[in-house]
Amino acid sequence: MDPFAHTLVGAGLAATGLRKQTRYATAALLIGANLPDIDVLATFWGEDTMLYHRRGWTHGILALVVLPMVLAGLIALWQRLFAKPRPDTPAFRFSVLLALCYLAVATHPLLDWLNTYGVRLLMPFDDTWFYGDTLFIIDPWLWLLPLAAVMFGWHASNRVRTGATVFALAASIMVLSTHLTPLLVKLLWFVLVAGLLVSVWRATTLDRGPRLAQACLALMVTYIGSTWTLARQAETHAANAAAATPLQVQANPLPGTPLAHRLVLVFDDHYLLQTPDGNEYRVERPPANAVVKAALASPEVRGFVTWMRFPYWEVEETASGWLVHLYDLRYQGPDDPTAGIGYAQVALETDDVRDAAASQGQQRPAQEKKKNNTLP
Repeated sequence: MDPFAHTLVGAGLAATGLRKQTRYATAALLIGANLPDIDVLATFWGEDTMLYHRRGWTHGILALVVLPMVLAGLIALWQRLFAKPRPDTPAFRFSVLLALCYLAVATHPLLDWLNTYGVRLLMPFDDTWFYGDTLFIIDPWLWLLPLAAVMFGWHASNRVRTGATVFALAASIMVLSTHLTPLLVKLLWFVLVAGLLVSVWRATTLDRGPRLAQACLALMVTYIGSTWTLARQAETHAANAAAATPLQVQANPLPGTPLAHRLVLVFDDHYLLQTPDGNEYRVERPPANAVVKAALASPEVRGFVTWMRFPYWEVEETASGWLVHLYDLRYQGPDDPTAGIGYAQVALETDDVRDAAASQGQQRPAQEKKKNNTLP
């Protein structure tokens, strides 16, 4: 999921009463919920390098064991070196802090698994990608529900209420301005956010604030379970309705709309893409030729190729060789002409393809006009 969702889930957990269990509990939950994303530092070495390392080592089972211990150790060191006694804060309990660090870090790959982007849960021992195919990368209800938990659980703090209100307004701008969310979702979002802000700011006391926060997170879990069920039902229905039995069916949920899915059906020689509005596209997937193999072996798209799930391509002849357009059907298809995260391209000189073909024991291919191809 996005950083906002991870941060809000960590803050929401703190709002349920966990922040009172030990000193620095809130810091542990907020930092731990985002800690696996330290792999974004690879961006300094290039976007494709970042993609190659994204959701790998820092999201795998080894990181789930090591990162909480590192975080708890650093917080304990801070406690020893810099902390001053404060009677208004709970006592420092390392065992409780360590448990909260494990809880917070574990929420991160779990939430990342829920979307269609994927996560390599077995790293560094196995780089297999796992996909929950339950939520869009950004889901407005995974902002609103933990945000409500924060506002109910921290209602007595004007600073927290003000910060949460600013976030709610900023999130509202994003939700209401994007074309990705349908009108009904926008209207429901506006009503719920307005009601939340009014109820929290007008309340003089919320004795059940932590319990309301717990209820909000329980509702979030219920929402996730429901969307998972609906996605699996959509996949089953698409497979049963297909003329031939597909090798695989994948549901891409729309943001905030658990009943609407963009479906990818995989067959031996083609993909079938079904959009929520009823359109259907066929994308061929013959074996890769030497030009495409050379493009896929190019170091500049190593990360993209590692991450691709449903790849297809277009090969375009140029004056000096070829331009290969690579796509991932999860995010880029005939229904979406605007290039996004599911697109990369490789420019190949004639010598590049000749060298790649020679290394694989193949003959240099003749140049060819633009055509569609996909991996077998």
